[in-house]
Amino acid sequence: MHYLAALEKLKKGSKLYLECQSNPSIFHQDLREELKNKGQKPYATIITCSDSRVPVQHIFSSSMGELFIIRNAGNVIGDFEIGSVEYASEHLGVELIVVLGHTHCGAVHSTLHNEGHSYINAITNKVAEAIGDEKDQRKCEVLNARQSVECLKASEVLTRLEKEDKLRIISAMYDIESGEVIFDDINK
Repeated sequence: MHYLAALEKLKKGSKLYLECQSNPSIFHQDLREELKNKGQKPYATIITCSDSRVPVQHIFSSSMGELFIIRNAGNVIGDFEIGSVEYASEHLGVELIVVLGHTHCGAVHSTLHNEGHSYINAITNKVAEAIGDEKDQRKCEVLNARQSVECLKASEVLTRLEKEDKLRIISAMYDIESGEVIFDDINK
């Protein structure tokens, strides 16, 4: 699916989510069987936080097989995430990559309040690179998502696909209070 059509489908699903607060998509045994036999063909890759308040498939009113979802605390990007996105784009034909940040992010909060320790430091150090000297939580959440987009653009594979107009990588923010998703301009 072309990235513009994929973005419109995400926006439409997000609108449905806001209107009915439940996922109208189909989840049943026949669909599981079809996906087993025919494989997956997701129309978008979503990289988002592990936060349980971010129900990705519900937010976009999507069903099984429609979204390739990568989750970790703080939606930070490292080698595993880049490799997963490359796989989705090269092997599954996904043309839209969305880094979905969210409000009230615990990883950003921990970074701002210097609460990282042990392996959590790997996350807070990445977030700290993204936010620099900014202290406003909401601005930091946006900066963190946008920095993850830039990290993905370090991939030669993804950069080539973007130059060939076969891929777009954007960020978006999910407001956990209102349920609204605000997408960055696809032309950035």
